Amino acid sequence: MKEAIKLVNSFLYSLVVAFSPLHYLFLLPLFVVLFFERENFLSIFKKVVLLNFFILFLVVFVYFKDSSEALELFVRTNMILLFNIALFYTSQGYDLARGMQSLGFNSKVVSVLYFTLSLTNFIKKDFKETKNTLKARGFSAGTSMFTYQTYGNIFAMILVKALRKSEDMKVGMSARGFEDKIYFLNSNTIGLFEKVLSFFVLIILLKVGYELFS
Repeated sequence: MKEAIKLVNSFLYSLVVAFSPLHYLFLLPLFVVLFFERENFLSIFKKVVLLNFFILFLVVFVYFKDSSEALELFVRTNMILLFNIALFYTSQGYDLARGMQSLGFNSKVVSVLYFTLSLTNFIKKDFKETKNTLKARGFSAGTSMFTYQTYGNIFAMILVKALRKSEDMKVGMSARGFEDKIYFLNSNTIGLFEKVLSFFVLIILLKVGYELFS
């Protein structure tokens, strides 16, 4: 239930900020998320800054056409990014699949997401172990042919391992009688964070709805 509420709030907040006139009330849900994730604020901020390197190219391009529109695009994009990164910062990824199942998404879609996350985590873990091994052997990246060959071999090995892993997962799930549906242990309890966040998201929805129909 918690995961489903997060997904709904994420969708509604992103939709409102992206397509509605900017308003100071949009900061309220953002402040709520950042307050509850205040211990991870620095890490969240670093992720947003990293993503801004890509956003700035788009903003600069728009700036030459309309400077005010470029500034608005920058603010909107960063509000959405900061909100969603903070909201799902402590999520393990599988929470998204659990939330989608709670919202009634097609079981095949949920299963594909679950196995994609599982395979992605396997690749990340394998890449990290390979990276640590190279570091222990004194490897340093450069522009030499040896460096390119090393990276090529690493990516090829990871790709082969990922393919083998996917086949193993397929065989394992078939042996267990898998029929396109993942069963999660869901809880119906809703925490204080979800309640407060939903309240403020509801406020901005009412605000936008009032302005739209008045």
